[in-house]
Amino acid sequence: MPALRPGRGLPPRALALTLAVAACQTADTRPETDTDALRLGRVHVVLEPSEDVVAPDVRDGDDADDAIETQLEVSARFAFVRGLDEEFVRARIDVPVLPHEALRPGECVPSASLVLEAAEPDDNEARELVLLDAGDLSVRVGESDFDVPLALVPDLLPYMSGVEYLQEGDVMPMRSAGVPDVEVIARGSMTEDMPPFRAQGRVPAALELGASDADLDEQREGALVLRWTPQGDDVITVRLMPLSAGEAAGEEITCVLADHGTARIDLRQLSVLGLSRQVEAVRVTASRTSVVTFDVGEFTGTELVIERRDRLVVPNRRLTPSSAD
Repeated sequence: MPALRPGRGLPPRALALTLAVAACQTADTRPETDTDALRLGRVHVVLEPSEDVVAPDVRDGDDADDAIETQLEVSARFAFVRGLDEEFVRARIDVPVLPHEALRPGECVPSASLVLEAAEPDDNEARELVLLDAGDLSVRVGESDFDVPLALVPDLLPYMSGVEYLQEGDVMPMRSAGVPDVEVIARGSMTEDMPPFRAQGRVPAALELGASDADLDEQREGALVLRWTPQGDDVITVRLMPLSAGEAAGEEITCVLADHGTARIDLRQLSVLGLSRQVEAVRVTASRTSVVTFDVGEFTGTELVIERRDRLVVPNRRLTPSSAD
């Protein structure tokens, strides 16, 4: 089994340039060896509760041993790239820079700005974007096994081809206190493009996100206050989605926060970023992310990203009659 190395803390471009992948799914279309080619590889495992919790009604700490129905989402893409900018490729294959690699603690931006839409090159250089077939791919979370289906990528560009792995809709029970191991197993392509591999990581600790009545009242003083169970000196990612009648009513905002267990986010800052004070509520999705890198044959530095999310719907108390307008 290849050795694993922590991937957190690398600059986004340095991280991207070390990500690895093989070539293509058939011998006829396998790219030639090219040391100047860009290689991007990521397996992304997301675990998220199936239901929202509405503040201030949050889960009690005594319920840590109760299993919560958790949704599993897995995506995997391995790209060989030639003649294209990294930003352009990341946008096309949905492998964006992770928020904690792009933002400083305490910084918030529109989520869409984290995907850099570089223009397609118009020169005559050879362009190639091949998503590699890694063979049958499965994920084990604790004692539960899931097969990840393979599908052809959409035929959007004449020089883009290959396959991707996408799985969503599976559910599994997970205790709040549980931090199960995760193992990704790929049988390898039918050619020599990518050998079989195994990669291992662990689900991060749960956040147990919440907000008390007193925290909600802080909105009238101009602050969105959140609380969670801290885990040290790392960071968490928070995504804010405005809601009206339970449906999305605006653009999402992403913040990176120091993992201190509490945060006070300036609502004026969020308003500048597009969060209207007239929305009925905000869905807060907070996550901890574990990143490890592993080697596959000639290619080094492929990412295994394991993201554990928690969700909380925060009512907008600034709309109540006692709100100061």
